[in-house]
Amino acid sequence: MRTNALIGPATALFISANIANAANLVFNMVFARIMGPAAFADLTLLLTLKLGILSFLGALQFAFSELTAKEGKVQQSRQQAQAVSWRSLKFSIPAMFIVIALANYISGSLNFSSPMALCVLALAIPFFLPMVIYRGLTQGLIDLPKIILSIQAEWIIRLFGSLLLWKMGLGLAGIAGAVGLSILAGFFFSTRKDDLQSLSFREVPSLDTQTKALGIVAMPYLILQFAQVLVLDSDILIAKASFSPEIAGLVAGLLLIQRVFFFAFLSCSTILQPIVAKQKENQTSPRELLALLGAITLITVGAMIVILPNSDLIVRVMLGDEYQALSSIVWISALTGAVFIGSHLCAIYQIAKGKSFAALVVLFFGAIQLISLSAVNHFFPDIGLHSYFSLKLLIQIACAATLIGIVLVPSKKERLAS
Repeated sequence: MRTNALIGPATALFISANIANAANLVFNMVFARIMGPAAFADLTLLLTLKLGILSFLGALQFAFSELTAKEGKVQQSRQQAQAVSWRSLKFSIPAMFIVIALANYISGSLNFSSPMALCVLALAIPFFLPMVIYRGLTQGLIDLPKIILSIQAEWIIRLFGSLLLWKMGLGLAGIAGAVGLSILAGFFFSTRKDDLQSLSFREVPSLDTQTKALGIVAMPYLILQFAQVLVLDSDILIAKASFSPEIAGLVAGLLLIQRVFFFAFLSCSTILQPIVAKQKENQTSPRELLALLGAITLITVGAMIVILPNSDLIVRVMLGDEYQALSSIVWISALTGAVFIGSHLCAIYQIAKGKSFAALVVLFFGAIQLISLSAVNHFFPDIGLHSYFSLKLLIQIACAATLIGIVLVPSKKERLAS
């Protein structure tokens, strides 16, 4: 019964999220062609910085969702969202000016060609935290219309705004402006009219004990999000620092394929987490999680059947002729993204049950991946991208297998006890 209650909302959100995922794919396909590998590596680094910030703040989104789902006090949760959003400005506005002041230094350190683009993106920093807080509110309430509207508004602004501003000759800075506006759109469409009105008042609700506990609840999610950045985004940092611009561009293309598969299924965690958080300890079982993992496995197997014999065509369509060297590797990157979403869902399930150890497991394997790939690149610089990404896949398979074991073994003990 509970599994059926999960599958309906999960399916709706899955379809919506994959419309956005397809739009992101179109975005990257278009700019991979019109920019070329070297400039596309810069764009990928810019998007990685944005995704990295949102990944860390995403811990607060999941924490706010968990508190909202467990308490079930809608008005109190809305007041807390208002309070946290207002108080975040004390930190986000100074952070914005710091990034702008250090834009040249940061760009030089990361071998990034456009400090201006970094400055433009920094203007959106004050909206990052309010967006994830209000998305956490809608997630905890399982308010599907608001969740879907926020997701769709964000990609529409990013895709069409980037194309328009690029055509106007504003370059990478124009794309950064569109990305910043998409953050603002994501925030705006995750709120209600009375939420926006309350944000205009000078009187801010005081933070009560539950809101102060937000940081404690967010900690395991923060660890998980940090691990996600290590697994999905650290490759471009290694590539920009160690490889030629052309090879770094090829790595950026592989990361695009990996992200397509990961973010295609990420919406499942948005529904799974509040449903598990609402359940009492004696009601929890991994049935919902296993149902989602089974569906993801079937879809991934189907995708591999299509990708393996048509890898040349897929690379040509998705990235262009300049990326044909990736034809033999594209399936590895795709499978890595799918395997990691399995680890992510297992960790989300365990954290929502109040067991944060799973987040440390993902972080451990993320650190192993970063250390291993950096060492391999240092001691064997001619290893090649195929072996490099194959090692990454093996590490993530080990992570997923460990987490599935963590989920299932306690479940068996609970059945024996009952």
